[in-house]
Amino acid sequence: MTLAEVIHKTSGRLEAAGLEDSLWQTKVLVAHVVALQPGQLHLQNNLSFDHTLQEKLSALVEKRISGIPLQHVIGEWDFYGRTFKVDRRALIPRPETELLVEFITTAELPPRPLIMDVGTGSGIIGISLALEIPGSRVTGTDISTAAIELAQENKLLLNAENFSTVNCNLAEEPDKQFDVIVANLPYIPSEEISGLHPEVKDHDPLRALDGGTRGTLLILELIKSAPGKLKSGGLIVLETGYDQEDAVPAFFPEDLWADIRTHKDMAGNHRMVTARRR
Repeated sequence: MTLAEVIHKTSGRLEAAGLEDSLWQTKVLVAHVVALQPGQLHLQNNLSFDHTLQEKLSALVEKRISGIPLQHVIGEWDFYGRTFKVDRRALIPRPETELLVEFITTAELPPRPLIMDVGTGSGIIGISLALEIPGSRVTGTDISTAAIELAQENKLLLNAENFSTVNCNLAEEPDKQFDVIVANLPYIPSEEISGLHPEVKDHDPLRALDGGTRGTLLILELIKSAPGKLKSGGLIVLETGYDQEDAVPAFFPEDLWADIRTHKDMAGNHRMVTARRR
């Protein structure tokens, strides 16, 4: 079979299984099997897809049809121009989270900034910042030992020597002050977890999703502890829920914080809150 024939056949299987964007998902799977980028496949339409490649693809397709997220099926996903290892140990990288990295890399920061990525998960934010900001030193914290292990694997994969990890709750450690605190903490209210798409609730860690009764439990806890962890003028950057545009800014006492701002993502939805330590 040619590559074009395989794509046509596989797309039909995914569509018959009720999966959305079946052609796009097929191209991602096929590209992974033949070690190409999806955008390169159209240049290889006549490529021979031998029996070994067909078997490998078929195994991946079966996993996808069974409900395993596409990112977990191929074991990797792109974030801010780099490919990260992903699995059940941490949240799947989402493009909206790139807004946090973009904001920090364009913000006014001191030379060689110290950055703490709270709840680092797979390390996508912290490692991206470490590689994007020359001279920076980034510490990723996470209460999950499994997530810390995954972040360390991505550190080695991407050669992010200026990224390190600490296994702790929120910002409890290390005992020093930073120029930037960034966090994508759980912000989904507990009662809404059961209504999430099965690919999310059944494959992302519950601890990385559940934000407590109102979805802001851990966010509030971090904001309360942040003044002791940030240098004067230090920046805090938080991803928050689309409906937390009013709630989260209200957590910042104005005698401690300045320039409290909300930010929308490319889709026009509220996505982020930022502030400066007075």
